[in-house]
Amino acid sequence: MSNIPTHPMLAGTLAIILAAGRSSRTAPAHKLLACDASGQPMLLRTLEAVLASAVEEVLVLLPPERPDLAALLHPLLESPANTPAPSGPVASGGRQPVRRLRMTCVRQPELGLSRSLHTGVRAAIRRRASSLLVCLGDMPLVSPALLDTLLHTQRATNAPAVAPDRHGQPGNPVLWSAQCYDRLLGVQGDQGGRAILRDLGSAVRLVPAPAAMLEDFDTPERLSAFAHMNANSPTLPRP
Repeated sequence: MSNIPTHPMLAGTLAIILAAGRSSRTAPAHKLLACDASGQPMLLRTLEAVLASAVEEVLVLLPPERPDLAALLHPLLESPANTPAPSGPVASGGRQPVRRLRMTCVRQPELGLSRSLHTGVRAAIRRRASSLLVCLGDMPLVSPALLDTLLHTQRATNAPAVAPDRHGQPGNPVLWSAQCYDRLLGVQGDQGGRAILRDLGSAVRLVPAPAAMLEDFDTPERLSAFAHMNANSPTLPRP
């Protein structure tokens, strides 16, 4: 796996991968450790797509009590290829260069999704990121091309949020502009940004995406289907 995209990265963009949940619906198995037919864990498959996109920095958010998840990332974190992106704004905008891929633990993730969201938003503020791409760890079929479409659409339109069109409504992942950071910090409990997206209404830009690409894998039945998916499968039909 490489953490180097095949095209220029967009300066000032940060992606977070939400991986701090308890995976209670698939207990005792943890969904993000589940492997596809090639033996690749779900978390790494999701991460591979994000790293292949044009996003400048990637931050994986983990729970403090799951060293097995952190162990998956260590080879990538320690790779010589994991170097700061050579983009102009890093030097001219006063930001210190950091490795492109990083991870951090979410404090008290049991308090809900908002804890992870706040951790990611604060990281975006510290990095002076102009946009924040929020990705779910259990969506391994999302392609780099879709992520790039979100990134470039927001950059071209300055929309407050950009998301895939899921039956006429915003799906995941969601790209948020910096103008939404304060509102995201106000989210509480086990809620994401759905209420904010509803309030934004037509200001949210929706981009087309195959429905199968937007599926998550968070039940034992879906993990069984994931186990039969080849590494290069763009979609996975239901069994």
